[in-house]
Amino acid sequence: MNYWFVKSPFRIRSWQNVLVEGVFKLYGIRNHQAKNNIAQMKKGDLVLYYHSPSSKSIYGIMKVSTLPYNDKTTKSEVWLSIDFEPINTFEQSISLQQIKNDSKLHNIGLIKQPRVSVLPLSKEEFEIIRKKANIKK
Repeated sequence: MNYWFVKSPFRIRSWQNVLVEGVFKLYGIRNHQAKNNIAQMKKGDLVLYYHSPSSKSIYGIMKVSTLPYNDKTTKSEVWLSIDFEPINTFEQSISLQQIKNDSKLHNIGLIKQPRVSVLPLSKEEFEIIRKKANIKK
């Protein structure tokens, strides 16, 4: 199993929207590194949902529910989309500042590569963040 960090690039797609819809469809990504990361995702991988436009916080855990597929928002076959299913909401969101303040997370992609919207996480990084949210396995 792999672990990922996905930033919602949509101003109007909050975690509450994801919960109501029961799915988060990631599309419109035009960064090659993010696209390459999407290409490596497998069904069942765990993903942290980060809403970047307004609150800059992690709100919950999703799992990859489809294999990557061609992004229908472009005619180019280069770009990919993928779907996620929400599986756990954090009782308290984890802010970007909380991540920055944790010395064990100084090398996390969110800090090292802040403009990339899809980034891999180590299992250790994922577990540190999960524990901050008081979520058990």
